[in-house]
Amino acid sequence: MRSRRGDLWIRGARVLTPTGTAPGDCIIRDGRIDGIVPRVSANDVPDLRILEARGDLLAPGFIDLHVHGGRGFDFSDAGRDGIAEIVQYHREHGTTSLIASIVPGSTASMRRAMETIIEAGDPGILGIHLEGPFISDARKGALNVQWLRSPSSDAFSGLVSGLEEAIAVVTYAPELGGSDLLLSRILEIDAIPAIGHTACSFAQGCTATQQGARHFTHLFNAMSPFGHREPGAVGTALASRSASVELIVDGIHIHPWVVAFVLEVFQRREELWRLCLVTDAIRAAGMQDGEYALGGLAVKVLNHVARLADGTLAGSTLTMDRAVRNVVQHAGLPISSAVGLAAANPASVLNLRGRKGEIVVGADADLVLLDPEHRVRATVAAGCIVYERDDPA
Repeated sequence: MRSRRGDLWIRGARVLTPTGTAPGDCIIRDGRIDGIVPRVSANDVPDLRILEARGDLLAPGFIDLHVHGGRGFDFSDAGRDGIAEIVQYHREHGTTSLIASIVPGSTASMRRAMETIIEAGDPGILGIHLEGPFISDARKGALNVQWLRSPSSDAFSGLVSGLEEAIAVVTYAPELGGSDLLLSRILEIDAIPAIGHTACSFAQGCTATQQGARHFTHLFNAMSPFGHREPGAVGTALASRSASVELIVDGIHIHPWVVAFVLEVFQRREELWRLCLVTDAIRAAGMQDGEYALGGLAVKVLNHVARLADGTLAGSTLTMDRAVRNVVQHAGLPISSAVGLAAANPASVLNLRGRKGEIVVGADADLVLLDPEHRVRATVAAGCIVYERDDPA
């Protein structure tokens, strides 16, 4: 039988499964994992394309819940070709699935961006994240204040009407008037209400989580800080026992000691499953230092750090493979746990466990092959090799 697209034999890997890591081969048929076995004979799998792992770690592909762009393009204004470039750039760094994040703009421009993403139909995009516009101007971060809006059912309907099925996450500020109705509307369209870009008090944040908010957009950044008298939004995230939490582990957005501290707290509480690595990558990711734009604001990138003119961080140039390496270095996590923060945990947020984020029989064959330094050697999406590093012979 001739090999079909999405049929692959990954030979001689160390396979990272939910039960541990062991030497083995991964057999892929029709884009799904068909078998994970200690050793396979060529007689048993004729005509399959072979990817030689050479003992490298085969891990589930990363899922980035928060990415704006890369390689010079941004989901907020990219055409189809630009969308494909963003997806491919992140594939080269181990990300097999992502949520396309859109910054505030006019209703027309935001709808146009969403429609273009939907029409592109890229299987690597699992949904859209609206990072605003219903956020606090006091904690707007690098989002353009010109386009912020007060929460209302009508404003939200005007933004998402007819596009509801594509919306995966909506970041909003729960302290704003009308946020209760907005939260109800987000839940009605089966999207994830995410607390972020917020000046909320601890009490306001806790009320929101009790009412259904279940995710925190880039913990510590663009939110009311933790204080010993007023724990703020950060305290709400730490106090929750069920809401998922994003971490931008680039060594800039969060101090490495704080990363290690948060990981220790969550490990002790057996809640590591709540933490998700994200990049918050902008169009400057994969590009040279220089001048860029984010939502109509000028961004300067120097030493791969993106800031507005006033010094405000403006997203990042981070990639998920770098985030995984950083969390191993900063928090001393074993690579298996670090990969969980980049794969299984985001899959859980999106209710995709069993299909994505794990190497199990029947799951989508979205995989990444990591060398001993945990750098990407190859990326497989739906059983197809979408990136393979050119190593010297």
